[in-house]
Amino acid sequence: MIDMKQITIEDFIQKIETEFPDMPQGQLTPTTNFRDSMDWDSVNALMFVVLVNIEYDVTLMADEFINANTIQDVFNVVKGKVKEKEAAIEKGEEKPDLTDEESRAAFGALKKEVAKKVL
Repeated sequence: MIDMKQITIEDFIQKIETEFPDMPQGQLTPTTNFRDSMDWDSVNALMFVVLVNIEYDVTLMADEFINANTIQDVFNVVKGKVKEKEAAIEKGEEKPDLTDEESRAAFGALKKEVAKKVL
């Protein structure tokens, strides 16, 4: 589990820029509207969700992704989820991971919503 106390918005931005090499490096800021910064098709949205899952061990849900406008908004959601998970682990109440069915449903909803916003 990533300790979010040690992760900065700058680290988060660097991970995004590394994952999306076609994005001009050094242009993202916390206030950047990420949808304006790159082509947000369903593949890029999936890559972003996978990036968050792999790097931070949390699942970004479709509505959370869609309701976020800036890089800072997404970072705040991820940071909050990691803190919740850390607290649950400390209490011995770690939240179970999503079932395969929940993961598929979340991904399907994300694809539909992102497609609506992009088109």
